[in-house]
Amino acid sequence: MLRPLLYSYKDLNESQKEVRRKSLDFIGYSVLFSQLTALVYVYVYANFLGRGVVRRLEWRLRYRILGGKTPIRGRVQSVGAAVVYWSWMGLIVWLCAKDVDYDYLHLTKAFGMAAAASLPLDVLLGMKYSPLKLVFPDHSYEGPVNVVHQWLGNQIYLLLTVHVCLYLKFFWDTSRMKTRLLEIDVLCGVCAFGIMTILVTSAHPLVRKSFYSVFYNLHIILSALLPPLLYCHVSHSRPYVIPTVGMLIVDRVLRVMFTMSTAATISLDPQSSILDISVPFPHKPPPPSGSHILLNVPSLSLWTKNPFTVVESGNGHVRMVARVQGNLTRKLTRVTKVPVNIESGYGGHGVNKELVDGVDRVLLLAGGIGGTFTLPWAQFLKANGVDARFLWAVQKVGDLQWAGDGVALAEVYITGGHGNGEGGRGGEEGMELLDVSSSRNALSVPPLSFSSGRPDIRRAVREVVGRDGKVLVMMCGPDLMAEDVKNAVRSHVLTGRNVTLHMEAFGH
Repeated sequence: MLRPLLYSYKDLNESQKEVRRKSLDFIGYSVLFSQLTALVYVYVYANFLGRGVVRRLEWRLRYRILGGKTPIRGRVQSVGAAVVYWSWMGLIVWLCAKDVDYDYLHLTKAFGMAAAASLPLDVLLGMKYSPLKLVFPDHSYEGPVNVVHQWLGNQIYLLLTVHVCLYLKFFWDTSRMKTRLLEIDVLCGVCAFGIMTILVTSAHPLVRKSFYSVFYNLHIILSALLPPLLYCHVSHSRPYVIPTVGMLIVDRVLRVMFTMSTAATISLDPQSSILDISVPFPHKPPPPSGSHILLNVPSLSLWTKNPFTVVESGNGHVRMVARVQGNLTRKLTRVTKVPVNIESGYGGHGVNKELVDGVDRVLLLAGGIGGTFTLPWAQFLKANGVDARFLWAVQKVGDLQWAGDGVALAEVYITGGHGNGEGGRGGEEGMELLDVSSSRNALSVPPLSFSSGRPDIRRAVREVVGRDGKVLVMMCGPDLMAEDVKNAVRSHVLTGRNVTLHMEAFGH
């Protein structure tokens, strides 16, 4: 099918062009049908098939890291992810290349049509108030759904890249480069491709993490400019562009409607560089502890919203904690009270009883500021008499001050700031051993267990999972720690243990 030397520029009559147009339309319908089939399969698997041998196969594929390297969130990082990603890409390429009869322009247009037909689902996956939540209530906007949104965006960009390159070659070979590139339809297409290039580049995990505000602003502004350009580029893509625009508008309107304006009270612990943020919720119930919110400070940035985790919730207010590391948090250290806009309701696993119904034991693992998610769960589990164990690794004792009495629920490990992240492989050589007794005295409430070095995650998982019953493992922390947790739990799942793993991560 894809033999470039056999493709030629065919001069078609009107009836042949009509046949080609119907074939291109069929490609778009086929992409939509394939997406619908995939969604139905995911629903059936999640509700009926994800057990026993099938579940163990999922773990073999999903949590086996490619090349043994540290995973980066949002990247195709496991064997299973690679199989899904490239199988889907192969299906789309096959749909584009079949039945083109070695017609160069037919193939070129097919890649563009497949990209356009993929846009509505990509926007649907990226919507905060997506209708998909009615079908997949356990999958939150910022979890696996958002990762698939990133994957599909990358695939759309790859399809558009092939589409653009093939057309440029056609313009060059037919001496139309100087004329066609100045015509409005081609100019709109080129500008749309330029916007997609900026969006994909800024959404790369490394760029997004280092320049979050730049990524966020570009995503908001440029994603609004893309549909009009595609609408003007070619009329045949409009059946896919118009629903895309409609979904973007609905999502933006709903997010504005559910955004609350209030004032935040801010304090800073200079020893640990931890911000403590308290926000009142006077007009509606506050979000639950362990969930996430997006916070915007209009006086600092008109558009940018940054994610924060709710540590405490009740009495009409919420409390959040964050480490000073980005542009927004550095600016917040200079104020004590500031007007803010808050958008709540993020996070699929805020503290709730339904998640632990039927669970015999729970293992909580946190690295550094990841305790903002796990500590509320530890407090909730203790109050409800659930058998739980909580391991918390931090760089220094000052990182625990914000937790107050909650520290007593944890087995604390002080790593001394060495390595690539709190909580990793136990027993590493060269670890700086801290004076545990003096560190314990620095806390007003001593933890149940206080150790130097890093926790032995594999041993902790073995001790909790090794007995019969249903076990829930919840983790929030750095990538290295997450990799260790996945590997430790994976070995037990493959032997048939009833273990559920939740890896908490929040962002865009």
